[in-house]
This record gives sequence, C-alpha cells and structure tokens, in this order.
Amino acid sequence: MIQHIEERSESPELTRALRRQALGRGADDSGVTAGELEGVLRRNRSRWVRNKLVRVGMRRAQYLGWPNTYTFTKSLGESILARRGKDLPIAVVRPSIVESSRQSPFSGWNEGINTSGPLSYLLGTNFRQLPSNAKKCLDVIPVDMVCRGMTLIGAALIERKNARMYQLATSGINPCDMGRSIELTGLAHRKHYRTQQGIEHWLKVKFETIPVSKQRYERLSIPMQKAVVSGINRFAEKLSMKKPPLAKAERDLNRAEKLIELYEPFILHNEHVFECENARLLSAVLPDDERSAFAFEPEAIDWWDYWINIHVPALRRWCYPLMEGRPLESRPPRDLGWGPEPSAAAAVAHSGENR
Repeated sequence: MIQHIEERSESPELTRALRRQALGRGADDSGVTAGELEGVLRRNRSRWVRNKLVRVGMRRAQYLGWPNTYTFTKSLGESILARRGKDLPIAVVRPSIVESSRQSPFSGWNEGINTSGPLSYLLGTNFRQLPSNAKKCLDVIPVDMVCRGMTLIGAALIERKNARMYQLATSGINPCDMGRSIELTGLAHRKHYRTQQGIEHWLKVKFETIPVSKQRYERLSIPMQKAVVSGINRFAEKLSMKKPPLAKAERDLNRAEKLIELYEPFILHNEHVFECENARLLSAVLPDDERSAFAFEPEAIDWWDYWINIHVPALRRWCYPLMEGRPLESRPPRDLGWGPEPSAAAAVAHSGENR
C-alpha cells in the first residue's frame, strides 16, 4: 500500500493536478520561476502522500478496533514486547493524558502542544459547545506525578520485583468527568478574561462553556456554522468575486471540525476507567523520608485548584502561543539545587593537588 501511494504520487495525472493547484485558477506560470514552482510541487506532493498514508492508517486502526493510529501503534509496540521480550525484565507503563506539572520542576511546567491544549484553546474562543458525555471520565494526570510513578517502577524493575504492567492514571481513584473538566476550563478562561480590557473579553466572560449531545452540536454549532459560511463562499464564487469573503472563517471552522472529530472517541464514546493499584502498591512501601519526593498519590490532586490556577494558565503561557504562531516568553534558568559550579581556576588547582 505504501509503495502504491508513493508511486501514484509521481504519476503524470497527479503532477498535473498539483500543478493546477499551485498556480491557482488561471494556471498561469509566467509569474513564477521554475525553481519556485518545483518547490511548491514538492511540498504539495509530500503533503498529499502524508494525508493519504494517514487515512490508510486510520482505516486499518479502526478496522482492528482502535480509534486512531496513535493508540494502534502503541498496541503494536506492546505486542512486540510481549512476543519478543518474554525473557527480558520488562515493565509496560501506560500513562493516561499527561498534562502540566503540579510541583516539579515548577508548578505549571509544560512544553509543546499537548493533548488538552487544542480543546482548551477552542473552549476559550467563541466556540462554547463541546459534544461530549458529561459523565465520562477525562483521565488526566500531571507530568510530575507520572515521573514519580516511573521512578518507582524503575526501582522495582532493577530489584526484579516489578509487575508486568502499570497504569499511571487518575480515573480509578480521583476521577474528573468531562462535565467537570469543561466547567473548570470555562472558569479558568473567565478568570483570565476578567483581567483583560475590551468588549471582546467582556463578551467572552458572559458565555458559558457546556457539554452538549452530538445532535445539538451538529444542529447548532460548528457543522451548522460551516454549512452557512460555505454556502456564502460558494455564492460569492458564482458572482465571480476574486476571493471568497469568508475564506478564513471557513478554514478555521474546518480545522475546528477536524479537531473535534479527532478527539470524539475520547470525549464522547469510550467510557474507560483505569486502575493504578500496581503503582500505588509501590508507593505504599516507601519510607517516610522519601514520600515527599517519590510518593505516587493521584488522590491528592485538587482538580479545582489544578485546572484553574495551574493547568490552564500553563497552557496559556506555554502552549497557546505555539498554536497562534507567537514566540514563547523566555524561561528563567532552572536551579537544580546542586550549588555553585566550581570555577575553572579552582578545578585546575584541585587537579594539581591530586598529582
């Protein structure tokens, strides 16, 4: 299949279609150099191959019972370990949705665009209706809690006292359902917008973020809005307008719709609860003087405080700028608590004393 897609990407038919796409409606190449046109064709061909392979992978994953290629490939990895690593000391660790830290290396540490970032961002815009099962657990765990669990599992593995599989999760011991997480996200955004000036922010404070059924979402939210906007743009094309008046709005709605489709299995359909007893058993045998640094205690998470005062502010600081194409603010140098580094002169003098 991969070979077939790659061969088709080089076919004359697709090359002509990509060329028409690159040149636009007039198909006039007089305004571009051959090098520029070749670069555009190369990028568009690569994008075409990637999109085709993603669709093929999604179909394969869903045929075998997985919602997407991400969960499918994790299953493949575990299957290889189970088949080829029977005589090896292996512990499979399954963290749930890993999000901002509670404490270490500092409260709200986060990097990149993580799982809840796009949905949280969307709920801070004018989009306020999320198709979801309000009673379904959204299994989120802070990244430093995952690090504690993996440290305990690593120690057990070294001592050959490990279980075969560990789940680092919160839904079995300290659940936070979709209704609560949507409510807390809305409250966190409202807290931020109350500190901002302008009518746009004032209006955002007034609207509630709510979970809705799939039927209401399709009837009143993005799909309906997209249908209206697309109709206006198609009508504008019939009038021979140079550019559809709502082209950007249609692109934004398309992206939002695809985002909801991507997350739908996890926020609407599946209702799994993940137990973490194996990791909690390791935590239970820690000596008292190590508990503050290494205890795995998902039951200690206060979701109200975490979501409103730590997690969403961290996303706003470290994640949302990446989604908007803005630069991140600089981070202060991390203090690892190792004390001052010795100077070069002191290091030379010390090495001379040891000769």
